[in-house]
Amino acid sequence: MAQATPTAVSRPNALVTLLDRYVAETVPDAAFAAVCDFPDDADATAAERLAFARFYLDIVAAGEPDVKLPRPEEIADVLMIARA
Repeated sequence: MAQATPTAVSRPNALVTLLDRYVAETVPDAAFAAVCDFPDDADATAAERLAFARFYLDIVAAGEPDVKLPRPEEIADVLMIARA
């Protein structure tokens, strides 16, 4: 009898989800701009960009879409510590 192989449950790409919600007008302009500017301002990797978008989506899912996002220089400092 063959055993079933476990399947990974994947979440949709955070950047695609963020764009979709922005177009649907459920993400404020300022928050969308902050998330979009983050990669350039913080010199983020692709994985870090996705993580930041997921971070913001998790905030929205928790019911706090108007939360003030960290400034790029604050994020850059955190990334520098995490990369060390």
